[in-house]
Amino acid sequence: MTPRRKILLVEDDPEIREVISIFLSSEPYEIVASENLSAALQRLSTMGPFDLAILDFWLGTEHSVSILDTIRAKGDNTPVIVISGGNDHMDLEATAAIADISGAVVFLQKPFQKSTLLEAVSSVLEI
Repeated sequence: MTPRRKILLVEDDPEIREVISIFLSSEPYEIVASENLSAALQRLSTMGPFDLAILDFWLGTEHSVSILDTIRAKGDNTPVIVISGGNDHMDLEATAAIADISGAVVFLQKPFQKSTLLEAVSSVLEI
């Protein structure tokens, strides 16, 4: 039996968070969901390490770069997938570039298909 891989999911939209959790729960993944930056940072410190983090780039008016920085500052090599539908402050190309510079291994533009997400996750986890 394949061991369950632990994934930190950080998404501020409750409906998207639920859909992504459902998509991933059908696979051998344990999902630890967070709705904002402070909850994500708490889960990183109390429930880590994680096999993967999936971060919405924009969390309200905040961005998830500080979560990436926290992961890397701890010497943690957790791979990160950044997702975003953009916002009024920055176009998607700039968002993707910042995610890449900050250490994300994959950037997915919302909306995306279940198969696209599952392919990205399995590729990153090399399942």
